Amino acid sequence: NDIVVMGATPLAVLDTIVCGKAEKATISALVKGVSDACRENECSLVGGETSIQPSVVDSGVYVLTSSIAGICERKKVIDGSVIKEGDAVLALASNGLHTNGYSLVRMLLDKMPQIKLEKINGNTFIEEIMKPHTPYYPSLKGLFGKDKISGMAHITGGGIQGNLFRVIPDGLTAQIDRSKIKILSVFRFIKEKGNVSDTEMLTTFNMGVGMTIVVPQKEKASVIKHLSKYHECYEIGTIIREDNKGTEKVQYKNRLKWV
Repeated sequence: NDIVVMGATPLAVLDTIVCGKAEKATISALVKGVSDACRENECSLVGGETSIQPSVVDSGVYVLTSSIAGICERKKVIDGSVIKEGDAVLALASNGLHTNGYSLVRMLLDKMPQIKLEKINGNTFIEEIMKPHTPYYPSLKGLFGKDKISGMAHITGGGIQGNLFRVIPDGLTAQIDRSKIKILSVFRFIKEKGNVSDTEMLTTFNMGVGMTIVVPQKEKASVIKHLSKYHECYEIGTIIREDNKGTEKVQYKNRLKWV
């Protein structure tokens, strides 16, 4: 997702597994998971390393990292430079936490271990927080090279404000309507159990928005129609002419709708 936001096509992945003890079944499952994800996103797992470090990592603990290379023609790179006043900001739905907010979740589980088996939409809390991170390349690739997308941001740590600001040109601001964000049930659960403030929820979690996409108004309907074949896609904001710096290039209005 971090290279897809530039309009890049993924080519090759290298993975590294660091562990205290290499258990064959676990290593095989990890490699298969990476390989399956590569196949889903039309790229190749071209190599990797398993590093056994018993003096550094406890037995039963596995640290998985990876790097990816992709390709995009320079003139077709999506970097936000063509974003203009009046453009629409779209949300592409996430399926859960993705890979952010787990420090807060672990603190919650330490205090209330019994909640791991509580049900959310038919799944246990543990099942909800262990859902794999949604890959967006399959849904976005059909829009690349067609001048339909002006900018994109992968919503990870820092939330919408902490990621979208990076692609907003100077002199412009993304105004996000919090009341339009379709909050996932797992985030309602976390807020209730942990008594977490709205501000902390917005800066820690994606809140149900896995990707933000800035598009010209004339392309909004066609982009939503295309992306809705894969994930829920809807408008959450607009680009206004206002000069702010850093994360202040993203401004919120209205309140989150928890009910």
